[in-house]
Amino acid sequence: MRTVLTFFLGCSMVLFAALGARAEPPPVLQLDPDVAVHIADGQMRFAPDMGDTLSDLAQRFSDGALSASFAETAAQVQPYQPLWALVEVQSSVPEDGRPPADWVLASDIHGLVAMDVILIRLGAETEQLLSHDIRRPFVARDYAVTRLVGAPFDLRPQERALLMVRLVHGAAEALDFSLERGEAVRAKAFFSGLSLAAFYAFLLSCLIIFAVFSAMMRDRVGLAYAGLLTLGLLFVAYLDNFLFRWLYPAHPAVHLPFGLVLLLAITAIGFAIAALSLRRFGGGEQFLRPITLLMGLSLLGIGAVFVQPPEVMAPAAYLLVTVMLATQVVAAFQWQALGDLSRPLSRGVALIALIGLGGILALSIARSQAGGLSIPWAIKGTYAMLAIGIMASLSAALIDLRRAHTASLAREMTAVRKEAETALDLLEAERNHARMRDLANQRRLQMAGISHDIRQPLGALRLSIEGMSRDAPAAMQAHLREAFDYLQTLTRDQLDDARAEAEDEMAPDNAPDAEAPTEPYALSLVMEAVGQMFSDEAKAKGLRLRIVPSTVLVTVPPLHLMRILSNLVSNAVKYTAQGGVLVGVRRRPDHVLVQVLDTGPGMTQSELARHMQAWSSGAESSGHGLGLAICLQLAAQNGLELTGTSQPGAGTVFALRIPTRGEA
Repeated sequence: MRTVLTFFLGCSMVLFAALGARAEPPPVLQLDPDVAVHIADGQMRFAPDMGDTLSDLAQRFSDGALSASFAETAAQVQPYQPLWALVEVQSSVPEDGRPPADWVLASDIHGLVAMDVILIRLGAETEQLLSHDIRRPFVARDYAVTRLVGAPFDLRPQERALLMVRLVHGAAEALDFSLERGEAVRAKAFFSGLSLAAFYAFLLSCLIIFAVFSAMMRDRVGLAYAGLLTLGLLFVAYLDNFLFRWLYPAHPAVHLPFGLVLLLAITAIGFAIAALSLRRFGGGEQFLRPITLLMGLSLLGIGAVFVQPPEVMAPAAYLLVTVMLATQVVAAFQWQALGDLSRPLSRGVALIALIGLGGILALSIARSQAGGLSIPWAIKGTYAMLAIGIMASLSAALIDLRRAHTASLAREMTAVRKEAETALDLLEAERNHARMRDLANQRRLQMAGISHDIRQPLGALRLSIEGMSRDAPAAMQAHLREAFDYLQTLTRDQLDDARAEAEDEMAPDNAPDAEAPTEPYALSLVMEAVGQMFSDEAKAKGLRLRIVPSTVLVTVPPLHLMRILSNLVSNAVKYTAQGGVLVGVRRRPDHVLVQVLDTGPGMTQSELARHMQAWSSGAESSGHGLGLAICLQLAAQNGLELTGTSQPGAGTVFALRIPTRGEA
């Protein structure tokens, strides 16, 4: 290379010798050591790279044959094709013995694929200041953070030199050069590094906080946007060549495909998140199918990156990104579940994103620098506004939704509390009703039991009186019959009404209140009274009713004991057709058994168990089925035990177990 450059040295000497002969020489850029010089469009000359040698380009420059318009020259070349930019510089330092000033050519052109910088001095060797190409392994010395910089070169006082820059543009064709002192380049690199570090650290921290917040709120849309914005920040780092520098510096062939794949992946995920947000926040169901198709198209584009050239896939990717941003705007305007605060905020953020990034992408597709716009920082600024806006609007939306959810829960809790209070009131009313019903049932059953017990001695009394009044006048006998008929009708009606109102409500809990304890008395007193009560009825049926006396003392309330025995003897007399009824006492060490035995038809144990239930009577019975139930109830109430045994055709035996207190 040195030999080639030396060969061109002679050509450059001829060039500078001919400079004075030109009528309109190209402008010479004067360099002041104290002032950085920004090279403007009109100060350089441009030409497409047609394979000319350096000497031919230098000659054409000196002849004024190169174009003074960058835009006109850039329009003649295709993307990823080179062009030349030339400028003559001269040190404005007087020849007063001061040392030569060092200069650095720096470039902030976004999307440069390659840049070669060559310096041709009059009467000296040609110098290669920079040879940069992203299609070659990454060279860290070519960069001052994100700026492309050439090697420093010195210019002696009043020295002139020709700078030749060969450019290969990618996304946008732009012109952005400056000549600066080495100290200024290093100072800018330092502040640029601080700015970039602050930019990435701030946004990454915001994304982490937003992701944690979304996770705590259990919102999939927020987590999805956090992931999308993280990929977006990764793409910004890609544009700053940080991924090339740190991930694959020795594999330049990966760089362009990686960027396109990353951009298309962001696009596909963006479409997917737009559909997810429509499902989450409601509305826009008609857009789901087109969005799904666009997402599929973006995924197909990822595969096409490896078979189509970058100049085809890059504009396609930019176009899909613009459509994705428009889809995000449409989705934001369809969200129905947002509050009054978050709805306009989300829509405004979406519009800013569409206008900002969409405009930048449009400039990239048009390969325009937009009047000197710094595309890298424009991308960063738009991304920062987009990211912060999305995080703020979604956070506000989530807070609104959570507030609405909390308010809804509060309303539901109030309604549930009122329902609970109503239920408690109803429960208390039901309890009062149940207590009143139980009391009524208890009183009704007491009346039914009393009516039942009255019927039995009443029937026996009627037989006795009718026997004694056989010789009385007919009118008196008729009067007595009417009186007894009336009394028996009253008791029968009372029993019928009670049975109709509560067929199955006879229970120990409804038993009459127990009488106060009594003094011991002879069991024979109650037994003999019961025998006298039913003796006439037994004689009328031709039965023998026998009461075996006993001297046992008991403390059972006599009325209760009489009711139990009278019911048992009454049933025995009623259902025994022939033979007799025996009432006796069997002694045991700590109790006695009062037994009522009959020679009636008997029954099975299941029939006996059924007849012991209230309102249960046999098919051939004319009673109401209360007798045995009353007996069991009174026995349980007084701590006694009533059992029965029976066999069909062999009669029935009832035994009342009574604790003993001694003998009379």
